[in-house]
Amino acid sequence: MNEIWILLLLIVTAALPVILVFWFFRLRKLPVTLPWFLVSLAAGVFSVLLAALIQSFVPDAGGGGLFSVFFNVFFRIALIEELSRFVILIPLFSAVNRRRNIDVSFCAALGLVAGLGFAMLENAFFGLADINITLLRAVTAAPVHGACGIRIGAAVFLLSRHPTRAFFTFASAVLIHGAYNLMIISPALPSFLAVFVAFTAFLSSLSLLKPSGSERNTL
Repeated sequence: MNEIWILLLLIVTAALPVILVFWFFRLRKLPVTLPWFLVSLAAGVFSVLLAALIQSFVPDAGGGGLFSVFFNVFFRIALIEELSRFVILIPLFSAVNRRRNIDVSFCAALGLVAGLGFAMLENAFFGLADINITLLRAVTAAPVHGACGIRIGAAVFLLSRHPTRAFFTFASAVLIHGAYNLMIISPALPSFLAVFVAFTAFLSSLSLLKPSGSERNTL
């Protein structure tokens, strides 16, 4: 019975950020229509499945030493999950680009939605697998995956235009994701650090949702 209530809690806490972000898009008049919003949400869900598939071929670095912890946190989890989200968003942006002009802020917005889709499915999985971190993840997963999704969406857009900037934007998402995971799993670190990283990363990423003067005409 407790697991059912936990699952319901995860569903509610995962759905609330999605609703708030859609309302935020409408308030800011960002041109993300409901169909593209839902498709981006589904892309985030599929990226979880792709990441899980890739991770199944990458062995867990056992031993419990410092190297194994950093390998698992930053490579096996953060890098693979962000790369999966990157790969999933490429065909989505290509499809959008055939129907309208896109810019970095629009792609960052779709990346944000994909990040929320990722967080929804991952929260349900981890919440049932490890109840001890359920509440912490319920509060922090959406903002940290939203922040990383924004950066990955921007990186996909920049890939063919500014490869160096795209690389550093992608790398920043991996570092944020890895640092967050490290704080989640480390009993030596206080939980508030994970909350701090998640919300600071999200707030700092919001600047990518603001179109520059040259981009406003394409919105």
